[in-house]
Amino acid sequence: METRALQGFRSVRGHAAPIALLRRALLHGRVASAYLFAGPQGVGKDLVAHALAQTANCLAGPEACGACDRCRRIAAGIFVDLVVVQRELRDTATAKDREESADARHEDLDAKKLRQEIVVEQVDEVLKRLAFRPHEQGTRWILVREADRMNASAANKLLKTLEEPPTDTHFVLLSHRPSALLPTIRSRCQTVNFGPLDDADVSDVLRGLGLDDAHVRDLLPLAEGSVGRALVYKDPTRLAARKKLLDEMLAALRTPGVVVGSFADLGIRFKDPPEKPGQFGKTELDETLLLLLRHLRSESLAAVRAGAAPRQAVVNAVRADIVRETLELLDGATAFNAGVHLQAMLVRLREARA
Repeated sequence: METRALQGFRSVRGHAAPIALLRRALLHGRVASAYLFAGPQGVGKDLVAHALAQTANCLAGPEACGACDRCRRIAAGIFVDLVVVQRELRDTATAKDREESADARHEDLDAKKLRQEIVVEQVDEVLKRLAFRPHEQGTRWILVREADRMNASAANKLLKTLEEPPTDTHFVLLSHRPSALLPTIRSRCQTVNFGPLDDADVSDVLRGLGLDDAHVRDLLPLAEGSVGRALVYKDPTRLAARKKLLDEMLAALRTPGVVVGSFADLGIRFKDPPEKPGQFGKTELDETLLLLLRHLRSESLAAVRAGAAPRQAVVNAVRADIVRETLELLDGATAFNAGVHLQAMLVRLREARA
């Protein structure tokens, strides 16, 4: 496993306010037993959570040195007192899928390869460890990625522990949909809000990942403050395919008339997983809708700035909200429900008025 170059909060781009809050908590010995890191996907919440665990356990301190034994093992993902809970691969995953997932956050993998939920058995496995003190004589950290994906049994089991957390154990729940968590879980956590990154920070991170300047310039308009979102379109072939589907959606919206022809055909062609050329599945739909959302927002903003076509600016803003709401509904939806949400979105986009 390749060790990441992690040196505590110094390795994080942006997020000055959340990091300042966490540094003060560490300095004054007031680290919460449970945090909820809430904010958009791909902006660095997971990196900050690892930096927090590293800083809290560094043998040199008060900032994580990145060089001591604990820092290096946390960066490598082999520190026994840092436990990550995330959606697991489906039982149908191949050996290659499991090999590829070894060094990856599972939410970054193809959604088709993952279970829909974090289940109670996973939480039970973690809670068994809490009967013992941290092995390293430091603090233990439990990171729950996509915490809103816990099913009801898992969430309620975790809630009982959050009400009476063990000594020297801290939880960090990561979510871009905090409203989907149980209110009782949210009330037990100190919420730390994360916003989008500045373009300069996104550019620096992308270059640090080995992308050249031309590639970064192509991806930056698609990022909207999220490195993760930019990397979705890293493959030019994949981006071209999504843009082709986007162009079909836009062309259908410009065609006057009722919901017939090519417009209705978009809904008919949704099939997850796709079975023949011309069809598209949920992954393709999600990524295309992100492009559509960015396009509608950009068109609306450009019209406002130009002082022209105010009605169309409002229509595009309304349509952007419809797409955003659909993306939220698609998150965690089954293939059948995704098809229903797509059909409803297409109708609402056509009917949108100023």
